[in-house]
Amino acid sequence: MTTELTTAPATRRPAGRAAVIAAFLWSLTAVPIGLWQLLDPAGGPFSHELYQPTFTLPGSVPDWVAPAALIAAGVLGLLAGRAKPALWPLTALYAVVFGMLLSTVSPISFAGYLCAFFLPLAILGIPVFLARGTAGRLIAAAAVVALMAVLGFTGVIDYAAVGDFLANLGGALADIGAYMAVQVWVVAGGGIWAALTLSHVLGGREGRPAPEWLAPHRAARWGRVASWIAFACALPYGLTRMTWLTPWVWVGGPLESTQIDLGTRVWGLLLGFAALGGGLLCLGLTYRWGTRWPFWMPVVKGRPVPPKVAIVPATTVAALFTFVSVPFVALAVRQDALEMVWAFPFYVWGPALGAATLAYAIRRGVVEAR
Repeated sequence: MTTELTTAPATRRPAGRAAVIAAFLWSLTAVPIGLWQLLDPAGGPFSHELYQPTFTLPGSVPDWVAPAALIAAGVLGLLAGRAKPALWPLTALYAVVFGMLLSTVSPISFAGYLCAFFLPLAILGIPVFLARGTAGRLIAAAAVVALMAVLGFTGVIDYAAVGDFLANLGGALADIGAYMAVQVWVVAGGGIWAALTLSHVLGGREGRPAPEWLAPHRAARWGRVASWIAFACALPYGLTRMTWLTPWVWVGGPLESTQIDLGTRVWGLLLGFAALGGGLLCLGLTYRWGTRWPFWMPVVKGRPVPPKVAIVPATTVAALFTFVSVPFVALAVRQDALEMVWAFPFYVWGPALGAATLAYAIRRGVVEAR
């Protein structure tokens, strides 16, 4: 059964043009990165000590083959980005190879710690955001500053230790900056080619009626199911980390509270709260507060939520989770840490969040089959 949605295939949609441009630029950068690895095998981005490939080439394969293949993929990508919609399997192949086979767990680790790092800052900013008027925001900001000063004066927060931590963190980021940038580039490439593939699949129907499942009322149904699945996927890790607030700590198994230091406990709890908060946001893709700002947000309450405010971050996270699922499971198997497979169900979480985001975009009129 199909809907009555039909359109002409005359022009390329803005989203499609953006994906084509992104694929072209990404392919351009593949050439110098491949040359870097080819000309500096010991110091290249794929020779870093942190690099743990999901799949490795046989030892009999010369070292120059992989970077040469990357250069060739970049050159071919300059043409593949302009391929006709009927050639979407080629762009899908790029998405799978770079997004799932060449990616590592480094980007998800980096993203998780980045979210955990900024979570306290976001919490401190909530009173300022919720305050009414300029005067109210100034008062809220002054109250937050005063609270932080009191916590520092009483020794609850050791700002000297915080400064040392930030200095060490900055040094660590400087050491892995180039490596991490390339790892993010690999995952970003997977996302770009996946977006181009989706644009081809949805936009290459040449006037044929769109399938019934793409109709907004049907998307609302399967999108709600996908949203709840994505929310459920956030619970194992988030609730496990919440046990760190109790005497019954779980870190891949029962652990005495005295065996976990304060720094690790703080990072774990922040990561746990970030996971649960992200899971809650998944539900916003199917409920009213995801389309109109809720009543407790005084400045924008009742106004429509700009679709991209939800779609862009949700799509980014969905792509990241989906792409790292294969290397993450491979890492868990190699380290004989199978509890990571159920604690981080990225293989379900990513696709479910992606489906929920697509349904949200359909309901908001951002995506439609053409």
